[in-house]
Amino acid sequence: MLATTLATTFVPGTNLKGDVVGANWSFLLPGRELERTVCTGLPPSATLATLASISREVIVVCASARQIQKVSTTGHEHGLKNLHPSVVNDRLGLQLPDDSADLVVITGGSRGWQFARDRAMVATVRRVLKPEGLIYFEFGWPVGWLLGARALDSFREEFAPIQLFWLSPLRGEMHTAVPLDDRQTISYFVDHGLASQSINLRPLQSAGRLLGRHRQMRQQPPGERLARAPETRRNPARQVLRSVTRIASTGLFSALERAERTLTRVQPFNRLTRRTGVLVGGVEIDGPPHYLRAIAREADINIDDHRWGLSAPSEFSSRKLLFFLFGPASESPEYIVKLTRDPVLNPRLENEYQALALLQARGVGDSETLPQPLFLGYHSNLAIVGETAIKGTPFRQRTQATADCPYAHAAIDWLIELGATTVDGIGATPKQVVETLRVLFDRFVQIYQLAPAHSDFLAEQITAIGRTPKAFPLVFQHGDPGTWNVLVTRSGRVAFLDWEAAEPQGMPLWDLFYFLRSYSIGTGRARGIRNRLEGFTQQFLAESPLSSLVVDSVARYLKRTGLPTELVEPLFYTCWMHRALKEATRLVATTLEYGHYVSLLRLCIDQRSSPTLCHLFSLQQSVELEQPSSRISAHVTVRE
Repeated sequence: MLATTLATTFVPGTNLKGDVVGANWSFLLPGRELERTVCTGLPPSATLATLASISREVIVVCASARQIQKVSTTGHEHGLKNLHPSVVNDRLGLQLPDDSADLVVITGGSRGWQFARDRAMVATVRRVLKPEGLIYFEFGWPVGWLLGARALDSFREEFAPIQLFWLSPLRGEMHTAVPLDDRQTISYFVDHGLASQSINLRPLQSAGRLLGRHRQMRQQPPGERLARAPETRRNPARQVLRSVTRIASTGLFSALERAERTLTRVQPFNRLTRRTGVLVGGVEIDGPPHYLRAIAREADINIDDHRWGLSAPSEFSSRKLLFFLFGPASESPEYIVKLTRDPVLNPRLENEYQALALLQARGVGDSETLPQPLFLGYHSNLAIVGETAIKGTPFRQRTQATADCPYAHAAIDWLIELGATTVDGIGATPKQVVETLRVLFDRFVQIYQLAPAHSDFLAEQITAIGRTPKAFPLVFQHGDPGTWNVLVTRSGRVAFLDWEAAEPQGMPLWDLFYFLRSYSIGTGRARGIRNRLEGFTQQFLAESPLSSLVVDSVARYLKRTGLPTELVEPLFYTCWMHRALKEATRLVATTLEYGHYVSLLRLCIDQRSSPTLCHLFSLQQSVELEQPSSRISAHVTVRE
């Protein structure tokens, strides 16, 4: 029961936004298990840390004592004992044995050109580089492109072969990579939002927020300035300013986004406005990296002739890297291969593979609505999972954001069917459930500070489960069924993605509550409500068309699964306790108390007499338990 959750350690600040590993380009290499890597120039600290994790030794050729100090500091901060600085007049360390380096990394936008002009440096690299060794560097727009083009000509004379990659964004850590000559895949990445935008408007948005905050504080008495939590503060002037800033920045962003997409496709401008990654040497390979092919081949899957592109999202370290694999003539991906960035995250991908395999074995879903597991393997201590790609459009792009939206109804039906199909009516005793939830409750109160009334209320909800006379039913739980993890397929059905948080013996109703929460917030945003708690209050808690959908959906869930009505209330509140625990890793100590889910939990406790909750908690047991179907379809036909 809740094995995935119980096996997870929730430590605040361990999955912060923007705190991700570097050198995403290293996943383009034929393999990531290297003996010796040599860096010319000083890469970012995150890049050095990654190179040190995939190499037995990393030598950084420095141009100054200051660079040597930075390398030493990076090694100390990350505990990297295999990171060694070297002075530049060592000429890449003349003491290095011949044929001893697997990889040479040239850092800096113009250093590839400078390196190619230094004949002595080129000769030294040729000497220390293994016969199958590689050189990696990048060049960007527009001067870097001119100089980089000259460097390519020089490298072609000294080394072969050369592989070129289209990268985005134009500067900073690489987020996407596609072979440069594969225009079809590049277009797919651009059209489907997989290419990172090169122009960041966050400073403009941040300036608007700061200005609004400053004006608000000037209008408040000093003693009231910190009286309200950030998510619930209100100031009309600030709201107007933020709205104007948002509209202006959104319009500007959209215009720049369209311009960048156009420039990506039009010759010769795309040559001047692109960032190019270069791999020199080794063995010429057409197709995905060798380590991916080897793992797929062990599962009797041949991807040698597949086109490919790499997406490496930058928000959180927990986000997986994705290889999109296309058939030779296919316009959409046939397979998706997921990789972790850190071995500590391997259990999440392993859990997804096992969950999909269990669902497949039990006949839940089909190839149109559920990714089919293909293989699970490991390379460089990282888990790698292959799945079939689901063809469809993101739910958020198709939804009508209303209580009548057919896609929302299809998603709700899918979750109800999942519960009904997988329910184990005697899955656990009430005592076992109470013991498990108390473990989570103890973790929760160690992290968050609740008012005594809130803490006592939550503890009583858990105790109430133990008073249930019947066995407690368990269901197969998706674990993260937000609207962002839903696709609408071409035939109008819905598909749920990303099963890494799945619980084969999970809590009933949690998936449904979570989806309805995310949908109600999205519905509020479609009506101009930017604050998530306010949107939840108006769309979910208050009397509204959507609140009627919430009550009806829960009633149908009870009827299909046989869940006793007295469990609705404790499951509702413990659902948000569970989500707050998971959110804690994305918060630091100073923001814990303002986390979304702990705030949502407090709100729901305080608003337990709201119309929707009153209806939910007074539901009567359904008249007759329906028999679950053997296969989930959740099909909906919509006229375009």
